[in-house]
Amino acid sequence: MNVSDLPLVSVIIPVFNGADYLSESIISITEQTYPNIEIIVIDDCSSDNSVALIESMGAHNITLLRNQKNSGVSASRNRGIRAAKGKYIAFMDADDISVPHRIERQVSFLEVNSDFGLISSAYETFEGDSLSGKRSLKVLPSDPDYIAARLLFQCNICCPASMLRTELLIHHGLYFDESLSMCEDWELWYRMSQFTRVSNLADVLLYYRKHSNNASNKREEMHRSRMGLFLKSFRDYGVNVDGLFNDNFYLKGKAEFCAFIESAECFANQNRAGQEFSEKEIIAATAYALYEIFKANAMILGYSIYDDLRSSWLYQYMDISPKNRIRNFLRCKRASLKF
Repeated sequence: MNVSDLPLVSVIIPVFNGADYLSESIISITEQTYPNIEIIVIDDCSSDNSVALIESMGAHNITLLRNQKNSGVSASRNRGIRAAKGKYIAFMDADDISVPHRIERQVSFLEVNSDFGLISSAYETFEGDSLSGKRSLKVLPSDPDYIAARLLFQCNICCPASMLRTELLIHHGLYFDESLSMCEDWELWYRMSQFTRVSNLADVLLYYRKHSNNASNKREEMHRSRMGLFLKSFRDYGVNVDGLFNDNFYLKGKAEFCAFIESAECFANQNRAGQEFSEKEIIAATAYALYEIFKANAMILGYSIYDDLRSSWLYQYMDISPKNRIRNFLRCKRASLKF
């Protein structure tokens, strides 16, 4: 089969001062077993030698786009999407490494499964050197019903291991929300899941580099972004959560926590009777969200709110280890004795 007979894949790589790892990342794409690839690198006003490094590679299938001002990763990826010519778009980060058969494996899946518009895969994290650094396997769920419900409150798609159908993005106007500085990928996957089926392949197709610059280390900013998306999901499905949280997305008080429990129960009851989600998965996802809200606010409101949490019918569906159930109970009793 000629290369031209294979669907073109556009690999989008945003970079900002990524020269330390960029070569390794790009080479992992240029050496893919799948031959029909265009690589679109968007430089977001790097002050290091990232641009010179890209230009020195001299690969015929690399296109370098340079932002006129530092615009952030969402705007850079959106620019890449608009420039992409491929049937499929694959995302990569400038410090990660794709395994040699990643693109081939993902294209094969999407070509056969036309009802799926977005996939990613299991991946391994590593620290330091890509060959000798400590590795940790991250397995993601594959069941599309589970993923659709969980995307309401949890990101279970790995962005730098993702591939999606370009036509789906363009047809529905699905771009990254440039107002978000974190969780922008999760927010896009959530919107995509309303139009298509989503899955993860069991194969490890990416090595994800862990270092001090990873966005996941910015805890307070991550909290605000996560909670903002939690509340967006509630509002999108007609459940009122207005006035319960302060500007930093923490609950205003114990009464607001009890009101949020009622909102969560309402959300689960409304959606368990619908056809968009399976009853089992929407209840489990909502229980997860409620427990995450409890954890985020327990130190502020006091562990006595654990009694309120346990009074919810969603409590029985929470995936809490026996050790943490006992720990929360004892903390609750100690907190109650103070009053």
